[in-house]
Amino acid sequence: MFKTKLRVVFVFFVLLIASALIANHFTGRVFNCHDPIGEVKRIYNSLSSQVTTEPLATKQLKNVSSATLQNASVPADNHLSQANNTRCVDVSLGKVKYKRNGDIFTWTDSDGVPHFSDKKPDFAVATYDTGFIEPLDYFDLSLNTPNLPSSFNQELRIKLNTVFKVYGQIIGVHALKKVKLNLTVLPTRRAYEAAIKQRSADPTNTAGMYFHASNSAFIHYDNAHSAMRTAVHEAVHAINKAVLGYTPRWFNEGFAEYFELTKNNMQTAIVEPNSSWTKNNNITKSVFSIDLLVGLDDSWKKGDTSKLYASSWAAIYFLMDTQAGRSLLNNIMLAEQEFLCNKLSEKQLKTMMYKQFPNLNREYSQRLKKPLKAHIF
Repeated sequence: MFKTKLRVVFVFFVLLIASALIANHFTGRVFNCHDPIGEVKRIYNSLSSQVTTEPLATKQLKNVSSATLQNASVPADNHLSQANNTRCVDVSLGKVKYKRNGDIFTWTDSDGVPHFSDKKPDFAVATYDTGFIEPLDYFDLSLNTPNLPSSFNQELRIKLNTVFKVYGQIIGVHALKKVKLNLTVLPTRRAYEAAIKQRSADPTNTAGMYFHASNSAFIHYDNAHSAMRTAVHEAVHAINKAVLGYTPRWFNEGFAEYFELTKNNMQTAIVEPNSSWTKNNNITKSVFSIDLLVGLDDSWKKGDTSKLYASSWAAIYFLMDTQAGRSLLNNIMLAEQEFLCNKLSEKQLKTMMYKQFPNLNREYSQRLKKPLKAHIF
């Protein structure tokens, strides 16, 4: 009798170890030894509820009337919760590679005049280390643009690299990861809808859709400007997932909306205020306060998605507007990156926000009443 009980206990612990291995492999989670039975239940529920064919995020059509949306069979914003769509895996290609670029040689001539050159002369000189490094590669980007002009392809590549450079200035270049993205821009609505339906998703009232499972995005080319905006939007979702892992919905959508109107002038990146929510340098839509917004992750499926998008953009714009805000974003991004499979909680976010901005709501409200300028990096 006693030996039988020992066998039962032994089998039980073997099953627990197997569950731990399953947890590590499929979810990236650390097995909770303090609550083994509860952990097994959570793992089972998590795995049984995963749907890998659904998209991580979609881009709504900006020009759909409210009447059309009310009569549509599905919501205009067919966004789905990140955690419920795919198992937690690191989809990045590892760290971005860098090379040093910028050592300067300096010397003083017989007249006491200092000289600087990036080419070493044939006599003894001192070396001034600028410490400047540049990335060798940001993306493994497969860009498929059938029947579209090559200029569109080239401009999109330049724009995405500009976005990634600004992104790197926020999180810090050494925290960046190389992003793999398969991006297809389809020239007709019929071709776009067929591609989305083939992947068991609904293209209704969407202009673009990013699929986490295949790390790919599909864009409808209505015109060059809107297609470019949508392509950037979906690419930012891929960047967020590869670099940060799971993130709160307002953060993920806010960054995607923020970078839509990115352009570059020589080595300067310029991010214009999103024209979907602004006009004549003023915000045109009522938005949630930031401390309320961070608690609305569950409202995206049934709430006022237009207001949620506008609020998410406004929150990121506000934080990107000052050094203090960018410092807070840096802290949030590094904290998210530390645990790729978990999102910061509402409580954690508010603690970080109010530490940086004790008068957050007042400062936020006052800033949105002032003209909204382009951000230059």
